[in-house]
Amino acid sequence: MQSLKDLIERHSPEESDFRYYIPLIEKAKRNEVDHSDICIECCSSLFQGISKSIVFRLDRGCNRPAFEKLSVQQQVKQALRLLKQNDDVLEDAFPVAAENLARIAGTLRNTRGDISHGRATPKERQSDRSLARVVLKVSEPVLRYMLASYFAIKPEVEPAIEYEANPEFNAFLDEENPIAGKPLYSLALYQQFHEDYRIQLSAFLDDEEQEGAAE
Repeated sequence: MQSLKDLIERHSPEESDFRYYIPLIEKAKRNEVDHSDICIECCSSLFQGISKSIVFRLDRGCNRPAFEKLSVQQQVKQALRLLKQNDDVLEDAFPVAAENLARIAGTLRNTRGDISHGRATPKERQSDRSLARVVLKVSEPVLRYMLASYFAIKPEVEPAIEYEANPEFNAFLDEENPIAGKPLYSLALYQQFHEDYRIQLSAFLDDEEQEGAAE
């Protein structure tokens, strides 16, 4: 995953939000051997998160609530369609291969994941390290190609959001989503699913503005 990290780092000056995928990349690599299902789950989350970031930046009119309900494969498919519209170099066979890989990773996450959907223990089936290594090694070039295609387009970028600059929103998230003995929900959302954090913050600020106007 080093080449994917390097690409994100290289474009950090103009696209700093993508740095929030780096902890997830590192987590995938760190769990490749000892926690294979977590590694696969991280790869699926990267496909989902990066696709969201691409779609929400390239399609300003995107129906975000409807997009959130799509499967990982469908989200990746929409991201790839937008990349194809803006870059005729994107090979026709690539979207199909990327969508299939995202579908497989998403299916494995849903059936064997240690985090998603509250798995019971012990699990009936667990992925071995060989499968995790394959998913990790194949995901990296696909995700890197998607990001490289996106960065080549150079779309208008929204200003970066600082976590510490929104204490009221962070407190609201933590109160609504208490996690005993775990990191703060708001911080986890900010670090690992930054686009979701941005969307919810925007809705929160809109509600506050409407309440202020009503008063």
